[in-house]
Amino acid sequence: MKTSLLALSTLLFLAGCSQHSSTPDSHHSPESTQAAKQKVPHTFMLRGTVIIGHESQSIQPCSSDQQYWINLSPEQWQASNDIQSSPYQAMYGELIGHFEAPPKGGFANDYPARFVVSQINTLVAGEGASCQRKVQPTKAFGNEPFWNLQVINGELVFAEMGKPTQKQTIIDQTFSVTKRHYKSDDFSLTMTKGLCKDSMVESIYGWNSEIEIKGKTYQGCATLAAKDTTQRWVNTYQGTSSVGDSGLTIGLILGSDHSAITTYDYNTDEPQLVETGVWQATQDDKLHVLMSRHQRQYLISERTFSQQGNQISADKETVNGVTFPIQSGLTLYSTSGTLNKNTLNQSTLDK
Repeated sequence: MKTSLLALSTLLFLAGCSQHSSTPDSHHSPESTQAAKQKVPHTFMLRGTVIIGHESQSIQPCSSDQQYWINLSPEQWQASNDIQSSPYQAMYGELIGHFEAPPKGGFANDYPARFVVSQINTLVAGEGASCQRKVQPTKAFGNEPFWNLQVINGELVFAEMGKPTQKQTIIDQTFSVTKRHYKSDDFSLTMTKGLCKDSMVESIYGWNSEIEIKGKTYQGCATLAAKDTTQRWVNTYQGTSSVGDSGLTIGLILGSDHSAITTYDYNTDEPQLVETGVWQATQDDKLHVLMSRHQRQYLISERTFSQQGNQISADKETVNGVTFPIQSGLTLYSTSGTLNKNTLNQSTLDK
């Protein structure tokens, strides 16, 4: 009986499970190619306590006890180590990236997922964990003299030590992966992607900045607003199935720290089955749920859900790299009503 329950929970409704027979999707079929496109992640911001050393490099999101392994480029790793006063120093970090499955062995195996860092937005050493600090808007800043230019509610707000604050409405802005440009009547801000070190404190940032204020040029560092624009998916979902003699209830909890828990209840005296992992949005605004543990045992199970109203649905599941159709599909309903259908928009980082 345990073997049957395991198959039904990890390959829910899959042909090839206890009651149905079929074959996995071809990895080269048009459907498989489309599924792969749907799973391409939308990068997002994680902010929390960062630990970086030889045998441990992780982030613990603010207001969470969950930890994720972080994958850094050699340049990011070296820059992060250079600002530490001691190994494994707790730092405040804002990291942009996406999740991938943990490996089957090695240091990262103990974590529910790897967070692949595409960019360090902010990494501050010397202050300890700083999750209590207020989330900052997109801004550029520098020293000698101290100045900053913030992007707030459609305005460029410039402040320089000892002088009155100046505000102007943004009349033009352009964004790309490597550059962001804002312009008002007399102000101009250009942010270029690249690690930038603050000469006054032990910190690194993800952008270099150049601003022009009424003919005067300032150069410094810059950061994006530390907002996770994918939080609309956070919710509890539930659905039912006729699998088994007594039916099956499926639950899915998506946490604000991007943790995910799937539960399977057979409405009998059989114990509840639990899978744990992570969730993230995809580039085409779908939901990718990646489970890495089944009953605390390593197993990679992935589903991509589409949203319609207060429900999400999936028709395929990939288990340890092999994709199967979900027999009759899987539909789960939000327990708190209709979901917010706001589309992912890069400009929302500046609001």
